[in-house]
Amino acid sequence: MSEDLTKRLPDQPNNSEELLRLIQSIRAELAELRQTVEARLHDTRPIWEKVQADIAQLQDGQESMRKDVREVRTELRDMNRKLSIFNDNLVQIQADYRDIYDRVRDLERTGP
Repeated sequence: MSEDLTKRLPDQPNNSEELLRLIQSIRAELAELRQTVEARLHDTRPIWEKVQADIAQLQDGQESMRKDVREVRTELRDMNRKLSIFNDNLVQIQADYRDIYDRVRDLERTGP
């Protein structure tokens, strides 16, 4: 348990200068990694923002479509009512026409 675990590390630096160089090397690699991550984020951030904007626009469009569908349903209901009234009137006109036709035929049969 009291064994020094650092003795088993490979490429162990022998003095403080080597340790300092190793730390500087690690820092340089970390800096490069940060730059790479920032560059990638810079590349993908606008895409993600555009995706989010597109999603918001689609949601707005969806709400607009819902309103349009409601309006279309209302118009369709109104058109069905008007068509029903038109049909009722047409049936009444046909009934009146038959009545008039029958009367005229009866008048022609009885004649002067």
